Amino acid sequence: MLCKSAVSGAVKGSVVACTITLLSGCVAEQRLTWSPDGKKLALVGSDGVRVSTDGGLHLGEPVEEDAQLVSWFPDSKRVVVVSKSGCESWADLENQVDKAEVDGIKASADQFLKQLESCNGDFAVCRDALLKEGFNANYLAQALYYLRATAPDKMSKLVGREWAAMKLNDSMIPISSIKVFDVEAKGSLHARHTVARSTDDFESAKVSPSNEFVCLVDNDGNLQLASTDSHEKGFREIASGFAKLPDWDVDTDVIYGLHTITKKIKASELKLQELVSIDARKPKSMKHLADVSSGHEKVRATVAGNLLFVSDATIRSKNGKTRNVETLNLFALSSGKARRIYLSAKGDRLENFEVSPDGKNVSVPNATGAVKVIALRDGKARLIASGNSKNEGDVFTPVWKNNEEICFEKVMAPDGHGQVALFSLHSGTTKNISSDWPINAVSGVLTGGADKPLTFEKMIDQLKERKKRLH
Repeated sequence: MLCKSAVSGAVKGSVVACTITLLSGCVAEQRLTWSPDGKKLALVGSDGVRVSTDGGLHLGEPVEEDAQLVSWFPDSKRVVVVSKSGCESWADLENQVDKAEVDGIKASADQFLKQLESCNGDFAVCRDALLKEGFNANYLAQALYYLRATAPDKMSKLVGREWAAMKLNDSMIPISSIKVFDVEAKGSLHARHTVARSTDDFESAKVSPSNEFVCLVDNDGNLQLASTDSHEKGFREIASGFAKLPDWDVDTDVIYGLHTITKKIKASELKLQELVSIDARKPKSMKHLADVSSGHEKVRATVAGNLLFVSDATIRSKNGKTRNVETLNLFALSSGKARRIYLSAKGDRLENFEVSPDGKNVSVPNATGAVKVIALRDGKARLIASGNSKNEGDVFTPVWKNNEEICFEKVMAPDGHGQVALFSLHSGTTKNISSDWPINAVSGVLTGGADKPLTFEKMIDQLKERKKRLH
């Protein structure tokens, strides 16, 4: 929004958001994931993507040092990797990013500059004119970056000292690369082709059941669709206002997700969410499925034709007191009806749920490190890992290897580091599969790697661990 303080306020904030540490905002689920056949593990560590072909015990060499997300193809033979790196000049950006996007950035910059020149110093007039014209605000930071390189004197004259004050904040624009890799022997990864390069910052990426598409959601809530065909480059936006964790139908190229809508009630506007579907082959038609309480991100589809999502609810106890809780809900596509499966208990992070391949169970983590498995049939919960209230903090999303085994972070490991544990529902036993992983792989998955500053204590721990491994 362009107001009197636009270039120092809203616009400046937009630019700052583009220059934050590269790994921030990553989706926990897509930092560690098992292949659909349950035989291979891919993870995003702090030094890139690694793959294991022996059940997670040993990892291949990393690729794509700045990797953010990884997603398996349904054939379990390939992965899509989203990585992000910086460029330090407009020429560098123009050489890397797809031409259609570069043209869009230039068009937005020209439109922005034209209105600045005609507003006579009244930024409110400029804002209203741009909004009326349908200005593409998705390219706002990139447009300013382009103007910094091509029209610095003109912008200084139009904006004044505020333009100079922004100089440190728009010195770099990150570029996201979406690439396809073949998974070869012993977890080695061979680059196949690049799907697209973009200045968008992606929150999720997932390959379709047909292996033909990748759906991506950027940090502005735009749902993008790209082809995995090496002859087709780039992607197109098919919806806006999308929550960051949609899912594909199990058998078809239909995307299910949570979509934000705005309803006018008298003089005010109310933001609401709806559960929707979009056919990737007919992306212009969005189908409304159900209304959902707002504020949540994830949808998961099951083989039984159900959709799982989280919503808010107010529960009234027998003594008349009320409390707000999150609920896990199942929407049956056949009947169009939803039912509540589970009410959150203290510390439960329902937003980090994940469903088993057969669609019978759901894993739910707790802020303390505890993990539950909930049966969708009756909503009964089984505690498979106990937590520790003293360690309450970041949540690692438990992920399923197959219908009987599940990975999660085991807190309070003997060496002071987290462990990636594999639990068997059949035997009730847990084993640590990350004992031989490189430090960068463990820290990248369990702590988010480079998005957190390294403390002196952690540095000493890592040096000690490295020394042990070298001897």
